[in-house]
Amino acid sequence: MKNTWLLILLFICSFFSCRNDRVAHDLMNRAEGLIEVDPDSAYTLLNSIEVSDNLNDKQFARWCMLYCRAADKLFEDMLYTEQLDRALSWYKSHGTAEQQVWIGLYLGRSYVKDKLFIPATKAYSESLELAKEKHLYNVAGYICSYMADLYTYTRQRSEERRKFEEAAEFFKQAGNGRSYAFALRDVAKTWSFDDSLSLALHYMLMADSVITGLQDSVDIGKIANGLGNIYDLMGDVEKSKACFFKCLSSDMVDQAPTYLALSSLYYNESLLDSARYYLAKAINPTANPYTSVDRLYLGYLIEKEAGDTEKALCLLEQYQEKKDSLYNEQKQVDIIDAEKRHNVVAIVKNNKELAAEKQLLFALAAVVCLLLVVGYQLRDRKRLLEINRQQQFLEEEKKRHEEQEAEQEGRLQELTEEMERKVAAHEDTSEYKKEIIALRFEKLKQSSFYKTIKEQCRKVEPDIEQKLNEEEWKSLIRLIDSLFANVCAFMKENTLGLTKTEIKICYLSFFNLRLSEEAILLGVSSDSANKFRSRTRQKLCLSQKGGDINEFILQQGW
Repeated sequence: MKNTWLLILLFICSFFSCRNDRVAHDLMNRAEGLIEVDPDSAYTLLNSIEVSDNLNDKQFARWCMLYCRAADKLFEDMLYTEQLDRALSWYKSHGTAEQQVWIGLYLGRSYVKDKLFIPATKAYSESLELAKEKHLYNVAGYICSYMADLYTYTRQRSEERRKFEEAAEFFKQAGNGRSYAFALRDVAKTWSFDDSLSLALHYMLMADSVITGLQDSVDIGKIANGLGNIYDLMGDVEKSKACFFKCLSSDMVDQAPTYLALSSLYYNESLLDSARYYLAKAINPTANPYTSVDRLYLGYLIEKEAGDTEKALCLLEQYQEKKDSLYNEQKQVDIIDAEKRHNVVAIVKNNKELAAEKQLLFALAAVVCLLLVVGYQLRDRKRLLEINRQQQFLEEEKKRHEEQEAEQEGRLQELTEEMERKVAAHEDTSEYKKEIIALRFEKLKQSSFYKTIKEQCRKVEPDIEQKLNEEEWKSLIRLIDSLFANVCAFMKENTLGLTKTEIKICYLSFFNLRLSEEAILLGVSSDSANKFRSRTRQKLCLSQKGGDINEFILQQGW
């Protein structure tokens, strides 16, 4: 009786499993028809298949092949190695040679993404041998190209070049002119990195000749961009500019990197107005995530060269923030990828266990137990990953702040020594003073006490006194005195007869607060705070619309 019930349950499970396979089969048929004309839609359809790892081996292998084809066209990541290894096993037993070669290529790329270079080399080499044996020259060219990229990671320049040359030869045999041209371009790059610019130019001109014959404007623009870089390295600025302008006229989609390259050329010629003009055009959207970062840094160099220190420092700060933001985004992507990988590995493991349990007629009990275990593991792993991520983020932020502080201290020391030298030589030190003051204000803004004050002013709670207590005033004064030594001396001398409250007004001026915020910290009304501020300005001989209080104090005793 017990076995009868188990058989009935297995029949029900098998029925729904077959139904899911039919739905997946229909979705894959639709996706396959769309891959060449609309890869985005095909990619969406393939992702809509629920728990693809639960498909039977044939369906799963087909899904992997279609998914990787669509992902390749959209420059998305390949599937995980566990999934592609399962698909390759099926194709080795039941698929064609071409299917085996393509899935082997995708497997190698997945290994490279995981930085597993030895398994990647093995997967590539096996696929390449089969491709050459069956005269599949086109896919053999792609395998060689990706093997060359692998040598790029390991910095084996001669092997990288050799593989790109093999790729070019295979593409030529296959009649794939476009890929042949880009393989020649890649060969040229390797020569340029070895400072063999004449050889680099030779191969790049070959690529330009081939791609021009195909009359694809976008591809012509890409090769022209590479040719412009070669001429730039050779010092032929005019030819480099001509190539970049050719690229802009050919490729109307992703122009920001080319505009940035033009801006760099004009900057190197000290034509700063032209450099600014093309730099402004480089703000357009681009697929290159580093263009926006490089644009800010080049802007900083241009303004620094032009002598606009304030704008240069502003751009330098934006560059650092953008760089840190990009790094944090990449770290976040790595964490998400780790979670996805964990899920895939767990599902693959469950499938194997379920298959064993089905043979022993204990499928249902095993599924329930495994789902409970995996559910708990996933929840616990997600919690631990989140804790680790937060801890790592805090450590990185702490390290970054420490590095910034060390860099600022070094710069302050350097500026101070240089200013002392200038003073001894009776030379103008105003620019040094400005930069020193700016750096010290930056250190003030980065301090925890500064952030606490700002937060306290922002979160105003009615009917609750929020003025600073005596200890907090002492901490505030110590902070300002430690950063601006002449302020401490000025306050001790107090030749203008400032009252205790007026001295507090002077110190608060370094925090750039609004009148209402000063009133909160002083524990008085806004009208009273305004009167205190006016009296302080009168004693300092400052008009109501004149300079800031802190500026006046900083000028004393410097």
